[in-house]
Amino acid sequence: MADRLSIGIVANKAGVTPDTIRYYERLGLLPMPTRSPAGYRQYADGVVNRLTLIRNAQQFGFSLRDIASFLRVRENGGKPCHDVRRAAEHMLEAVDRQIAELIATRDQMQQTLRLWGKKLAGISDDQPAYLLETLGASNRERHKGHARLKNQRR
Repeated sequence: MADRLSIGIVANKAGVTPDTIRYYERLGLLPMPTRSPAGYRQYADGVVNRLTLIRNAQQFGFSLRDIASFLRVRENGGKPCHDVRRAAEHMLEAVDRQIAELIATRDQMQQTLRLWGKKLAGISDDQPAYLLETLGASNRERHKGHARLKNQRR
């Protein structure tokens, strides 16, 4: 069968390892390949496209479990397009929440640095400023801000 590819060739073409291919097979992301008389896996060339699709979906943020679910629906004649979009929207919402939390953290850090700058400006270089001790209050305020932010979104 000249049109069949070994696992090494498929892995090389797709930019993954043979172990990744075997793992994807176990998860149901890839169909089980045919075997040579000697028991070696033999793949159709289309498996490279499937691996590329899986890797691209992973890089976008989909879990392997989600990808397997979408592919099963497709293989059973269904159209998972709306489910794919809905899942992507949820991922985007999660990213937006993370960004908001990071911005709040950055703002708190900037405020702390301003306070530390004022504190250091008011003392001589040989005096301790105990800057780290002031972090407890700053951290408590930041966590209160995160809690308020999360409650506002609900």
